[in-house]
Amino acid sequence: MKCFPSFQASVMAALALLHLTMGHAAEPSGKAHVLAGALFASVPSGSLSGADRAAVAALAPLALRDGVVVSTVRGCETAMHPEVALEDLNGDRVPEVFILAGNTCTSGMTGKSVWLFARRRDGRWAQLLDAGAAGYRILPTATFGWRDIALGGRGFCEGLWRLGPQGEYDYARSIQADGTPCPER
Repeated sequence: MKCFPSFQASVMAALALLHLTMGHAAEPSGKAHVLAGALFASVPSGSLSGADRAAVAALAPLALRDGVVVSTVRGCETAMHPEVALEDLNGDRVPEVFILAGNTCTSGMTGKSVWLFARRRDGRWAQLLDAGAAGYRILPTATFGWRDIALGGRGFCEGLWRLGPQGEYDYARSIQADGTPCPER
């Protein structure tokens, strides 16, 4: 089927505009700045700019209601008690942001989740990990130049997570605290 040239040009222009706007993150809202203040209260101010803090807060599935950090998942809006830590996982001297928070509604019986955010080469922040876990350890091993992560849960084994080819952390296998494989059950 043939398209009229003016219609085809309009469609191409609309697609180009859509591509351009999707590639650029909007400025974080005022709500993101307020949430960032609560999330990063225990993080030294010089370690991450206010704009970066707000950008991470805008990506996190969290909100601030009546001075309490809660989940944005409908029906799970109870207190989350987040812990934020900065770690350099790829040796570029730019910190990545870990947020450990949760409740049994959002994170199952573990009661916590780990979110990891990193600044991309284009300056935008992206979420690299979202998994239910009671805590995390940064391992000495690395994949694609990024440190591997062990996520702990309610058992003796930990999940080994590695950076995947898509630029997000993927589950690799279960390991014991000493790094050896978990026994088959």
